[in-house]
Amino acid sequence: MDKNKLKRLANYAVREGTEHTTDGRWSVSYDELYYHFGVEITDANENGKLLEEELRQREEINDLIMTEDAIEMTYHLEHCPNCQRGGIAGALNLVSLMGCNIYDEHDETPAEDLSDEDQPQVLSM
Repeated sequence: MDKNKLKRLANYAVREGTEHTTDGRWSVSYDELYYHFGVEITDANENGKLLEEELRQREEINDLIMTEDAIEMTYHLEHCPNCQRGGIAGALNLVSLMGCNIYDEHDETPAEDLSDEDQPQVLSM
């Protein structure tokens, strides 16, 4: 199988999973790949081994298993828009869901609204 077709197969498996999963897991059957690309993929043939190697290099994929009839993949959640987001964005989302608000307790007036008289003065010696 040529590299271009291999990349198209891998792109399809990654895109299908990341766009449709709600929990970070997705499987693509070998029949589905054959239907869309006309390539015979199994867990035991050379095409399957090449595709597995290509998929393992993708940053979106956390892990995968080649079963007898499908590729079962788990994705990093930050690549799955329908999943709870991971990373710092997910943590910030969690903080907002918890209702945590961070306030400056010292002064409620924004600095840009203060006049020159209200600004702290620097003393020189």
